[in-house]
Amino acid sequence: MDFDHILNRRNTNTWKWDGEGKDALYPMGTADMDFPMPPEIQHALQEKISQGILSYAADKSYFADAVVSYLNKRDGLQLNPKSVIPGTSLMSVYKLLLDAFSTEGDGVILQTPVFGGIFQVTKNNNRKIYENQLVFDEHTKTWHVNMEELEQFCSLQDTKIMVITNPGNPTANVFTKEELEEMVRITSENDVVIISDEVHSDLYYDDRKHTSILNVTDRAVLLTSSAKVFGIPGLKTAITIIPDEELFKIFAHVNMRAKMDVIDLGLVGMSVGYTQCKYYIDELRAYLQKSKDICVDWFSHHDIKVTLSTPQASYLFWLDFRKWNLDNTTLESLLRKYGIVFSNGVEFGGNHNEGYMRMNVATSHAQLLAALNALEKCYQENLGSFIKL
Repeated sequence: MDFDHILNRRNTNTWKWDGEGKDALYPMGTADMDFPMPPEIQHALQEKISQGILSYAADKSYFADAVVSYLNKRDGLQLNPKSVIPGTSLMSVYKLLLDAFSTEGDGVILQTPVFGGIFQVTKNNNRKIYENQLVFDEHTKTWHVNMEELEQFCSLQDTKIMVITNPGNPTANVFTKEELEEMVRITSENDVVIISDEVHSDLYYDDRKHTSILNVTDRAVLLTSSAKVFGIPGLKTAITIIPDEELFKIFAHVNMRAKMDVIDLGLVGMSVGYTQCKYYIDELRAYLQKSKDICVDWFSHHDIKVTLSTPQASYLFWLDFRKWNLDNTTLESLLRKYGIVFSNGVEFGGNHNEGYMRMNVATSHAQLLAALNALEKCYQENLGSFIKL
């Protein structure tokens, strides 16, 4: 794949370019890629549409088989296809998981900063949020779990669920097997259900390997999708995997009451991706490795008082602008004057993300470098009037 050649996405009714990124030169907020999907997926979708009718699917087992086979090859998981439940969008499924394993007023542990959708859905469904804030290591510029605080939250009587994102969104951190084992120990001792969002788990850097929560325990919920790696978020298809029979029955009952279903195009697209497009993942990962290297090198050689958290996975990078001494509304407005749109840090839960922005680097290297140079120009031209260091 030629990832240097990106599609012209203007006037395609895409939120990234025609919504939040309208009139911006460098829309790098919304978490979708500027790269085309694998041609095998595009062909399969076109073939399905050419039938003339988009009908209800008679058989969905091929989807579960594709997921199980892929995760076996990638992570070594031995899964029963019957433990795989397709759903419509990650956040719709997450809402049902909240209903399955907690009730209004119960406590849910979120490790902030966390994907804003998770934070908002938890809050909107009247759960009490316990923020197990990730701890930043100034030396390695990576994020880690405060296990002592986690134990305190898990010991509370009303705590029912803990949510982890692995790899982290927006922090791009990766949990080690030892960290996962310790979190499993703490939650299991307190009968707290772990929900692990692993939607970015295909895109690791520096030869790291993904460790799924299901590599550590069967008594957990894996929530994932191939939308991010294949550029198909518009298919709105999510994957829930629950190997534990008791947890599976609880969720299946809630899922049945909600009549959650999924469009056939989503099943087709993701199945083809998992069975035919491993080459695409490998090539994308190599390209994004270079993107990551570009960013790490650039920030190490350009003193604009912005700290890049070390990206260990995903194409979503976490930037610390706090030395600019601007509130996020002002910072967002200033960046936009230079054509730059990042995701506002305050969207990622809690009150601790003022001064942070999330940058999506899933674009061409030329576009990425142009955006970084625009960021430097923004800093240089506004240091005197906006920034007190």
